[in-house]
Order: sequence, then C-alpha cells, then structure tokens
Amino acid sequence: MKNITWIIVLYFLCTSENIYSAEIDEIPFSLNTYCNLLINFEFEKAKSLAEKHTDKNLSNELQELATLLFYAGQETKPIYYTTDSSSNSKEFSVIHNLKMGYNNLYHKPYDANSLTYFFEAYITAKELNNSNLIKTALLGILEFYHFEFYLTNKNFLSYLNEFKSLATTPTEKSWAYIYVIYFTSQSLFKEERSASETMLLLEKEINQLSEKHKLRPLFLSLKAFQLEYNNKLEESISFHKQAFDLCEEKPFLKYIKFRTSIRLADVFYKTNQFEKGLRYAEDAQNYMDLSDTLRSEAYIQKYKSINNNGLMNYKDAFNELTRYDEIRNILDFKENNFKNSSLEIQLQTAEKEKQILIEQQKKVNNRNIAFGLGAGILALGFITILYLKNSKRKQLIIRQELDIEIQKMEKQLKNQELSAIDAMLSGQEKERHRLASELHDSVGSTLAAAKLQFGYINKNKSNTDPLEEFFDKTEILLEQAYNEVRTMAHIKNSGVIANEGLLPAILNLAKNASVASGLQIEVNDFGLVTRIENTLEITIFRIIQELVTNIIKHANATNASISIIHLDNTLNIIIEDNGKGFDLNKSKNLGIGLSTMEKRIEHLDGSIEIDSSTKRGTTIIIDIPI
Repeated sequence: MKNITWIIVLYFLCTSENIYSAEIDEIPFSLNTYCNLLINFEFEKAKSLAEKHTDKNLSNELQELATLLFYAGQETKPIYYTTDSSSNSKEFSVIHNLKMGYNNLYHKPYDANSLTYFFEAYITAKELNNSNLIKTALLGILEFYHFEFYLTNKNFLSYLNEFKSLATTPTEKSWAYIYVIYFTSQSLFKEERSASETMLLLEKEINQLSEKHKLRPLFLSLKAFQLEYNNKLEESISFHKQAFDLCEEKPFLKYIKFRTSIRLADVFYKTNQFEKGLRYAEDAQNYMDLSDTLRSEAYIQKYKSINNNGLMNYKDAFNELTRYDEIRNILDFKENNFKNSSLEIQLQTAEKEKQILIEQQKKVNNRNIAFGLGAGILALGFITILYLKNSKRKQLIIRQELDIEIQKMEKQLKNQELSAIDAMLSGQEKERHRLASELHDSVGSTLAAAKLQFGYINKNKSNTDPLEEFFDKTEILLEQAYNEVRTMAHIKNSGVIANEGLLPAILNLAKNASVASGLQIEVNDFGLVTRIENTLEITIFRIIQELVTNIIKHANATNASISIIHLDNTLNIIIEDNGKGFDLNKSKNLGIGLSTMEKRIEHLDGSIEIDSSTKRGTTIIIDIPI
C-alpha cells in the first residue's frame, strides 16, 4: 500500500508545476523528477535528489550536471568535471553527454563539439523512449543553436517542433515559446523579428507559474526587449528593472543582470539620457560572463563609447570604440572558426540520423520477415502454399516501401545538406555586410581627429588668437571623411585599395595620419610597380594601418617612416618611429592589437622582427612572400 502511495505522489510531482515547492527529503529518487527539477531551474534540489541514487557513478554524474547548470560557467574557482565514462548504462550515457555538452558550452564557448554531446544524449534518450530525458536533451540542443544564432540556419526547427510536441506543463510550454522568441529576434530580416503573438502565449503560460518561479526574470527581460523593438522605450525600462530585481544572487541568472544593464545603457542612450546610459554600461562590469569575458567586454566598451560620445567625452569615446574594434576582430576570428566546425558537425549529425532511421527500418523489416517465415513453417498443405505466395507479395511490398523510405531519407539528407549550404551562404552574405561596416568604421580616426579640432575651436572661440588654421584643418578632415565614407559605401572591396592599389592607399594613410596627429610620416617605395593579389593588398594595408595607429596612440613620436620594397618574390616592409619605444622583455603586455597582427602575418607565411628600447624609438621589419 505504501508503494502505491509513493507512485501517486511521484506521478503528481512529475506532471505538475508544484515540483519546485516540494521537500526533497520526502521524495525518493526518480530520473523523471530529476529532469523536471532541471527544467524548472531547481538545480540545488536536483543535486540533493541525485545524492539518493544507489548507483554511485550515476549519482556523481547527476550531481555534477546539476552543479554545472547552477553555476552556468560563473564559478569564481574552477570546477573540473570528469570526462571518463565508466558505465555501460544508457541512463549514464545520457547524463554524461549532457554534462559534457554543457561543460563545453559554458567553458569552451567556441567549441562546436557541444552539439555532438547533446545529440548523443538525444539519440540515447530516444532509444530509452524516456520523454523527460528527450526533452532535457532537446533543451541542450536548442541552447547550442541559441548561442550560435549568427549562422541564421533553420536546423533548429525540427528540434524545436519536437520539443513543442512533447511539452505538457506550463514550464515546458514556456521554454518552447522562449526559444521561438530567441530565434525570431535574431533573424537577419527585420520584418521577421517581431514576436508579439508568441509573447502573448508565453505570458499566458508564465501567469500559471508561481510568483517566485525563476523563469519570471527571463520572461520580463524578453518582454522588455520586445517593447524596445516596438519603440516603447519608456515602458521597456520598467520591465528591465523588474527583471533585474527578480534575479536574486543565482549564478545561472547572472546573465540576465548583465543583459539588463546593457539594454538600459542602450535605451537611455536612445532617449538622450547619456549619464544614466554610461552608469548602466559601467555597472554591467559587475555582471560580466566569466565564461566569455571578451564578448562581455565588447558590449561594455561599445555602450560606454556611445554614451561618452553623447556627453562629448570624445577622448574616452574614441579609446573605448578602438578597444571595441580590437575585441570584435578577435571575436570574428573565433566565430568564423566556430561556424566552420559547427557546419561540419551538423552534417555529420544529419548523416547519423539517416543511418539510425535505416537501422530502425531494417529491424522492423527483419521482424516482419521472421514472423512471415514462422507462420509459413506452421502452415500445412495448400494453406502453406497460399501463405508463401502471399508472403512473397508482402516482401515485395516491404522492399518497395523500404526503397521509398530510403529515397525519402536520401531526400531529407539532401535537404539538410542544402540547408547547411544555405546557412553557409547566409553566413558569407552577413560577413560581406560586416566587412562593409568595418570599412565604414575605418574612417573613425579621421572623424575623431575632426571632433578634437572642433572641440578645441569651441573651447577657444572667445580667445583673440586666430583660429583659421584649425577651421581649415577641420574642414579638410571632414571632407576626407565624407569622401572615404561615400567611396567605401558604394564599392564591394576595400575602398582606395580596390581602385588604386596598395601604395596609393598607404600614401593616403600617411597623409591623413600626419594631419590628424601632428606626426610627420614619410613613405618610401622600391619595386612596387604592379598590383599584387587584392586580398593580400588588403591584409598588408590593415597591418600597416594597425602599426600606424599604434604609433599615434602609444609612441609619442614626431617623425615616422614607412618603407616598402618589392624584391623577387618578397615584400619587405620597414616601419620606424622616433617615439618613446618600449621594453621588449615586457612584450607580452603589448596588447591584443599587436598579437592579432602577428597572427595575420603568420597566416601569410611571413615573419616579423621588432627592435625597440625605451627612449630610442621602434623599428619593425616585416617580410611577406608574394
């Protein structure tokens, strides 16, 4: 009688939203209960429940998964999760793969192998025919696709639709609508980003949950973002602040505090409340994602820059924008590598799904054939002959059906491959837009110099000293910026590089830098009489541009020279300045920009030598084969 009572209690807990309010000490271990606790953000209770499991190995895996989800990569001290699978149990395999998938997602954010782990967990859960394990694995897959939204592919749709079909509780339905809103809001096409109808459905499910349910902050954050999209900025502020206040001190909710701070920095910028915007951008530093600090810093630098610009703190705004551009270059490199490996894994996953379907169909066919043969052996005489004839006809139909199924699966695989190709093309198209934007940003230094000149004029307009020289310089800088933007916005390549070549572009760079900074830059060339390959020209120009920027920002130099020598199949570049120099023994502190440049040169099979010491300037020699 007691066992029957516990079965009733467990059924109630596993099929209702009251699970998070139950006392764990009163509940015996159940894998379904554990999964429901994870889905309801009750990770601490899930860990306590896992301690009751009699299988020590599986109990450890369950506890580590709950701990991993609780911290969500925000551990102040590193936690090392085991990778060895020491059990043949399918339940163990599902939990282990989920743990390794989330471990990669939180601690190796640009490692596409997360999808492999989540997919293995999903396949094994389907073999067990356990809907709660399947839903838990599907949430892992959807979280992976949410992270790599920039691929803009549609591969997540089948997993999202399957999760929606399995969702029965308000929490599970809420998760389904949350991911619909995630993927909708990240569409490349602005007209597809509105999720007003889905938000109403989500709100209906959220209202069925407890006031203290940990999904509420996420719902409020998404609602605030949708209000921003619909240009209801003042109304969005209230929801952002509510989301922030409900987060408590839970590591897995920390990202909402960061996102809220960043969104408020943007909202106050759009409403010309720059001081508030700057304060929220600075507050966001307290909630940075410890598993991906570089991406968090990029957001902080961006919104500090635009709000400082609104406050006319042009120097701070320029430095923050420069830092943002440096970080974006690194992130773009990582994301491109992640995109390529992710596409490969998705194709492998699609192939594995096809093989699984074929194996399942073979098992069904073999079982049917065995049944037919057994019935044939038992039959007698005329009945046996008739049955065998009928069996052959059935086998023919089965083979035809199998052929049809195989054709369907081949068509499905082809569609998946086309989807992957479409995703790659979409990614390439987005990259082209990003490059166009980057070209637009390349005139930032010219505009910054013009702003500084204008600021000086504004501050000294009451002085008796003549300001004509500064007006002339400002006009020249603005004219140059206008021409550069106009040119770069209407061509597909790299501006002056595409039209005139590397040397004219460098001469123009030296001229602009001299005007903007007071630094005199001399350009010398030998043997560079013909154009070289366009992509190589662009890369070399960006390297020289980075070095000139470093001279302006760090060297305090009055004179510099750029020498370009084309001899045989080698391009030799020498860049010298008479600035303050630096100590080569402390070169690891030179910064991200120089490190990125060295990687570019290494990618070109080139070499770089740096000769510098304090108070006697710097000489950089670069050799690149062409």
